[in-house]
Amino acid sequence: MDFFEAQAAAQSATSRLVGLFCLAVLALITLTVLLVAGVIAWTTPPTGYLSFSKLTYAVSPGLALGIASGVIAFVLLASAFRLRSLSGGGRAVAESLGGRLLLSQSTETDERRVLNVVEEMAIAAGLPVPPVYVLEEAGINAFAAGYGPDDAVVGVTRGCMETLSRDELQGVVGHEFSHVLNGDMRLNLRLAAVLFGILAIGVIGRSLVGRRGYGAAAFGSSRGRGSSASQIAILALGLMAIGYVGTFFGNLIKAAVSRQREFLADASAVQFTRHPQGIANALRRIGGSAAGSRVGHGRADELSHLFFGEATAPFLRSLHATHPSLDARIRAIDPRWDGSFLPPHQPDTDPLTDEVDAGAADDAATDVDALRILPAAAVAGAGAGAAMASEHLGRALGHVTPDDVSRARSLIGGLPRVFHDAAHDPFGARAAIYALVIAEDPAAALALIDARAEPGVPAALRQLLAHREALPEGGRMALVQIAMPALKALSAPQYQRFRANLIALIKLDDDVSRLEWILHLVVLKELRPHFEGVRRRATGTRRITDEQEACWLLLSALAQIDHKADEAEDACRAGLRILGIEFALTRQGGLAPKSDPRQRRLTEAMRRLRRIRPLDQPRLLKAAMATVEHDGRISAAEHELLAGVAAALDCPLPPFQQSTMTPA
Repeated sequence: MDFFEAQAAAQSATSRLVGLFCLAVLALITLTVLLVAGVIAWTTPPTGYLSFSKLTYAVSPGLALGIASGVIAFVLLASAFRLRSLSGGGRAVAESLGGRLLLSQSTETDERRVLNVVEEMAIAAGLPVPPVYVLEEAGINAFAAGYGPDDAVVGVTRGCMETLSRDELQGVVGHEFSHVLNGDMRLNLRLAAVLFGILAIGVIGRSLVGRRGYGAAAFGSSRGRGSSASQIAILALGLMAIGYVGTFFGNLIKAAVSRQREFLADASAVQFTRHPQGIANALRRIGGSAAGSRVGHGRADELSHLFFGEATAPFLRSLHATHPSLDARIRAIDPRWDGSFLPPHQPDTDPLTDEVDAGAADDAATDVDALRILPAAAVAGAGAGAAMASEHLGRALGHVTPDDVSRARSLIGGLPRVFHDAAHDPFGARAAIYALVIAEDPAAALALIDARAEPGVPAALRQLLAHREALPEGGRMALVQIAMPALKALSAPQYQRFRANLIALIKLDDDVSRLEWILHLVVLKELRPHFEGVRRRATGTRRITDEQEACWLLLSALAQIDHKADEAEDACRAGLRILGIEFALTRQGGLAPKSDPRQRRLTEAMRRLRRIRPLDQPRLLKAAMATVEHDGRISAAEHELLAGVAAALDCPLPPFQQSTMTPA
């Protein structure tokens, strides 16, 4: 299953969830109507017995309709309330579970290792690096939460950090990243909100039973407390019983939706790492740990379907378990497993050797320059180019391979140490983004930052500008991704100032370049959900043929980056041909004009293209690839714009593969 098919499957699972939710609500309505009818019939003279005639007399159509309306309204309001409480996205979930944010500049060994693994996997997947939270729990567990890649977080327990080897930790993180790629996170948060609505009726019953005297009144004579008190007590106990029924069916829904997606995530983790024993051994460590994968926080049961392993002990495990059994998961990965579990990992080498050397590429890869997309001038000087097979890379969209992980590690290692370290610090991260958009003559930009930025940022910016020539062009988008956790650690006023300064720098010369445009688009797209709240975007419904002008504008922009003037129109036509709308070029009278100082037309085009159907997105990106590779090579500028467009469309684009580069 590829990324786009997985996204479609997640939407199908959401539809199935809605169907199961409707059935559960119908069951709650039926039970509540019967309960109210029973209470009325029991307390209607002659009291003390039930009969069919008394029940039918007690339940009028108007009463049944009123109860049904009340139950539906209550469940929907409760679900909306829970959805509202989760509107902060992944951060809200992590904090509700007691998670502590790991600082990007942490030097603690276990924390540093987790941060490195998450960073590598994010770059390999073409995703922004998510913030990492730690839960102070002994159990071995992890989770990914959020509505999408922009607000996603990864959480790990203390037991996960301290008892797993690096390969095992990578397997667990790969499992969680598959949930990000496959659209499971949004589904999981919706599931939590739906279940809260179903369980809320039982909460009312328990609160009524807890009130003084109502528990005993249900079993006493109506003479002692009056028939109204007896009715309330019986109703309270009945609602509590209905709540338990709701819990039973709610857990069935949760198990039905999440269990098979855990198998998919395990398989994806094996695909990411090409090391089945990594995730298999992580599962074996859970089996060999006294704490298992248990999470003791009070919210763990409600959010149990988010975790890597079974966070709580479910009632009727065969029906209510949100995860397959450890045996089933391990045997699905390793059919020859001998049934033994593993004790906690004891590192036999210095754990710091697990870290990526940010000063140079590590031993896991070959020559960094051989894997990097070279600037067009360097390629021309060497007499060779980097050509891409768009069909090959099209199949790679949304997939993460071990080669992607190795290239991500090399790309991170190829960044100058001063930029890599700055990207992990809130002051340095702001300076790094500023440095990417400042023109060759920085005097006016530095004056602006001196006047408007917080103390510490101008000094960091000057240091980075002194080393800017060492920053590889192909590493600029990776630097943006790496800087995301540090930027998300800003306070709200710092974010607003950073955003205003970034826009001011881009507008300083009254000419917004395509690189400045895409950096601004990606940076703010990924920061807005964190600081301004998640805006849940509906699934796209537009067809490619409905957005022909937007496609033409985007492909025209890509064609004019590095193609010669007489080749650009043919390059655009090659992309439009893949979309089946090559006639759009003729109808528009050629390429879109380059003159658009503020890139307003491109911004509007991207807004419209975000509304196309998920299964049409790979066609659009294949068309974009065909456009930029039409002259037999892809320059760093073309690659960065392509990566930015993919990020803006929420379509992860892995690093380019060496095998797809051929001589021009």
